[in-house]
Amino acid sequence: MSDDVFKKHYRLHKEDFYSLVDQITPHISSKDNDKYGVRSSGSCIHPIIKLAVTLRVLAGGSYLDIGFGYEISHNHVFTYFYQCLKAIDRVLNNICFPLDDEVKLRELEQGFLNISKGVFPGTVAAGDGVVFKMRKPSHIEVDGDVHSFFTRKGYYAYGMQAFVDSSCRFLNISMQVCSSTHDSTAYILSDLSKAIRDGRLPSWAHIVLDEAYVNTTQELSPYKGKNLGLYEDSFNYHLSLHRQVVERAFGLLVGRWGIFWRPLCVSFHKIPLIIRVACKLHNLCVDRFGHAVPLVMQRDIRPNDVANPFFTDGTTGLYRGRRTDLEESNTRLSLTN
Repeated sequence: MSDDVFKKHYRLHKEDFYSLVDQITPHISSKDNDKYGVRSSGSCIHPIIKLAVTLRVLAGGSYLDIGFGYEISHNHVFTYFYQCLKAIDRVLNNICFPLDDEVKLRELEQGFLNISKGVFPGTVAAGDGVVFKMRKPSHIEVDGDVHSFFTRKGYYAYGMQAFVDSSCRFLNISMQVCSSTHDSTAYILSDLSKAIRDGRLPSWAHIVLDEAYVNTTQELSPYKGKNLGLYEDSFNYHLSLHRQVVERAFGLLVGRWGIFWRPLCVSFHKIPLIIRVACKLHNLCVDRFGHAVPLVMQRDIRPNDVANPFFTDGTTGLYRGRRTDLEESNTRLSLTN
């Protein structure tokens, strides 16, 4: 199989695939985990097959076709899938916001400065919210609070707040609240927000957000309105240059992993694991291939699939009385004067 065809099937480069096999093998080959690791013929299911099955499920493949193609029982496809997801989640630790590393933060800033050609210093990450369609959760799965997972766009979904660097790599993800929660509230309840409030981010650094978030000294959101002054408009333009990378990251994530092209029909409590591992594998792909748009094979897309992310932009009635004109900060002023 050529490198190009391999990438289309499994989304990873061959070297990264086999490296990942070596890393997860100790975690998926123990006696406890091999209950379903033997074919009817008596032969064992090799970790390479288990990882290939996992990546094909993430890429959007049908469990029936995958079972047939790899000569395994279709009843065991998701057993191997979750087994591998847990192993990958354990061995891949590539989602990290370097709050306490000045050198790495400066590298992150330089990446954003390259985008804006040296203008708008201090940006180290761009953030936003996204939701992933899912089936209606049961009352038992969400302690009776089913309505909180029904979004304003008319479907049930699982929400995530994410922050990325200039190369669309995920630096921080948070899935602590239900999908109907406003972006600003979801962010405030995240670990990154708490770390910034506690002063762990150096004073020279900031993150960029959209207008749904409250503007502060280290959490910058755009000026609202159309008839803005020259400096305010320039501020919004350069902030947008930096912030667009998070929208691109969501597009790359969903475009690469076809499991998100249709509602997630899995156990509610396993959704965070699927999303988190998809983000980690996304970072692996960005490190290898860069942040070019992945080629999505038309034959992978089924009728009614949607290979683009669902954003959480917009505000609810709770925030309609918000005075964004009063959300001034020293950082905003310094960048518009």
